[in-house]
Amino acid sequence: MSAPHVDRPRVGKLRPTQVISQHGPGAIVDLPRLSAVIAGLDTWPRNETRDRIAEPRLEAFLRVGGLFRPSSGGVPSYVFPQWLVCPHRRCRLLAPVGSFEWVGPPVGEFHCRRDERHDGRRRVAAFPARFMIACPSGHLDDFPWHSWIHEGGGGGCGSSLQLRDLGRSGSVNDLVVHCEECGSRKGMASVFEQGALEGCTGRRPWFGLTDYEAGCAKDPKVILRGASNAYFAVIASALSIPPYSEPIQSSIEPFRERLLSLDSAGGITVDKLTQASELGMLGDLLDWYAASDVLVAYQTKPATIERLRPAEYQVFLDPPEPALPPHEFEVRHVGVPQVSEADRIITVAEATRLREVRALRGFTRIESGFDIGELADVAELQIDMAPLGPEQERWRPAVALRGEGIFLALDESALKAWEQESETVRQAARLSASFDDYQTNRSSERQPFPGMRYVLLHSLAHALIRRLCLDAGYSSSALRERIYSAEGPEPMAGLLIYTASSDSEGSLGGLVDQAVPGRFGNVLRDALEDAELCAQDPLCGAGELSGHAGLNGAACHACLLLAETSCEASNRFLDRAVLVETLGQFGRWFFRGP
Repeated sequence: MSAPHVDRPRVGKLRPTQVISQHGPGAIVDLPRLSAVIAGLDTWPRNETRDRIAEPRLEAFLRVGGLFRPSSGGVPSYVFPQWLVCPHRRCRLLAPVGSFEWVGPPVGEFHCRRDERHDGRRRVAAFPARFMIACPSGHLDDFPWHSWIHEGGGGGCGSSLQLRDLGRSGSVNDLVVHCEECGSRKGMASVFEQGALEGCTGRRPWFGLTDYEAGCAKDPKVILRGASNAYFAVIASALSIPPYSEPIQSSIEPFRERLLSLDSAGGITVDKLTQASELGMLGDLLDWYAASDVLVAYQTKPATIERLRPAEYQVFLDPPEPALPPHEFEVRHVGVPQVSEADRIITVAEATRLREVRALRGFTRIESGFDIGELADVAELQIDMAPLGPEQERWRPAVALRGEGIFLALDESALKAWEQESETVRQAARLSASFDDYQTNRSSERQPFPGMRYVLLHSLAHALIRRLCLDAGYSSSALRERIYSAEGPEPMAGLLIYTASSDSEGSLGGLVDQAVPGRFGNVLRDALEDAELCAQDPLCGAGELSGHAGLNGAACHACLLLAETSCEASNRFLDRAVLVETLGQFGRWFFRGP
């Protein structure tokens, strides 16, 4: 059942993709006149028929009962922070929202009632306080203004507060909290120091403004309202592959709940489907498909899935025969370019039609979770991921995107030989040690080092994306990577560079045009040539600009790093020296050498 719709005033707009990637439950949304926290999934309206997204593999991976796009009716939210500030220089009232007057849409703002301090102006618009407190477990609360100014004295004298701005530098050092009754004053300069506040309140305002989770032992940290570490979405994505990419799968999805109810009442048969259709329960579904085909499609369900990408990798290596649209997976091998740089590539394929479904799994605060390709499956994701709603809400918000891409796979035997070379082994040990130190300094979570083949594939993907931006005319933020990397009995060594949008028609073909051998050979050659030199050499070539606590080799913003929306690993594990010879790094390249 969908949550009951609550008649709330509309105060802003978000695109569905923004809800999934940036502004899901628990996120703070800064609007022109106020600030709000997106409410939990139990309050979201959704239509079981219209809003459901078909992607059985992703549902099995996440162990949820359904994926739904954000409703066109909007997503609920609560005003947060709950403390506001009057901006007038003679007033500067700092108080909860109840002390201000709400003026509904189209204005949509809170007004200060202390007109006597506004120099003749009536109802000055207040703005949200910029300080909040959060902990790594996802809890979020208002800054404890009264206890801060009264040195931990709880509610203190309970009088009105002012947040004065001395206006000397524009920094937090200029802000002073003042109690109008007892005259206490305290600056905000020390608010970000270690141990400035103790004891997490466990508040979860996206569950309701009065919801508190007991027993949190984490120390809270003060964050600014618009800080980047206030919300890190944890997202899972899957490509639609056969048989789940067939048109009938999307057609039966709006009726999934009704089919489930039929199934629970003694199982589904062709006769039951026919009877349900005659009663109008299945719309015109049986006008398009035979009842037997609908039954087979409904019963085609994946078991529990631990990893999504092995199946995708295999279908890229051996794609089915091209199908007529609207089939959601159309891939064709185009041949490997006849250039020396491509002698270690075994497959190049053009994906003329792809469908990707992205679902929001949860979120973190303060520290982002490691989400490096397949390292972040459900069983291994050991991070403080905050819930999107109560446990009984077994669905996740998602969006479906369509586009195109280029897939390539490397020669496994050549890759294994390269991984055993001494310089490669030495670099693997260095990056692995840096990764262990990086995790130790941040939190107790542990992920294994993804290996040098991941570094190679990841670096190659970045080099190709930077070159394709010039040749195909896309901006760097419009292209994304999907790395297929694994060792062991079922190895993977491939990458997909793709673009996708929420438009039902996808993109226009400019990317797959670059996959034909004549053009892709030039793209690959130019990408590797670009990787040989960097504007920051010799520092970059020697690994002096590795950043991210030494998790990169020869990589910087001038040569290999991309927009965060394009990279699946937050620009970690990059090294152009594994591709070609660079200044200061010798002996570990894969494509070019003496």
